[in-house]
Amino acid sequence: MGGSKLGSPSLDYSREHAKNGKPHIVHLSGPALSLLKAIPRTGDLVFSNDGTTRSQGHSKAKKRLDKLSKVADWTLHDLRRTVVSGMARLGVAPHIADKILNHQTGTISGVAAVYQRHEFLSERKDALKLWGRHIRGLVSGRMAA
Repeated sequence: MGGSKLGSPSLDYSREHAKNGKPHIVHLSGPALSLLKAIPRTGDLVFSNDGTTRSQGHSKAKKRLDKLSKVADWTLHDLRRTVVSGMARLGVAPHIADKILNHQTGTISGVAAVYQRHEFLSERKDALKLWGRHIRGLVSGRMAA
């Protein structure tokens, strides 16, 4: 979770920690921030065994999730696909979802991508708030839009 402070409404990834080498901001919805604050911590990092070293045991964590959920036929990447598909169903524009995933190519490509440099930060924040409300509705048994 980068060097971000957990009380912050966003996670800021440096270019060194982004797959595409570009810095990235992920806005946290209220429900996401509440969940992250509830995770027991031993240091500054949220997903860490000792609070100082980034978590690298994703396959071990995935196996534990499989066992707890009794569902094994999925990948961690499926979560990204599910979120983007769900956002589309809620009306989030594809180029906003692409930016949330830190994709540099996608719906805005070719010459348009050369000229289009806007990061859509406000729109990304709104989309993630909408997704948070949607998930909160699913968890509480009522659909939210």
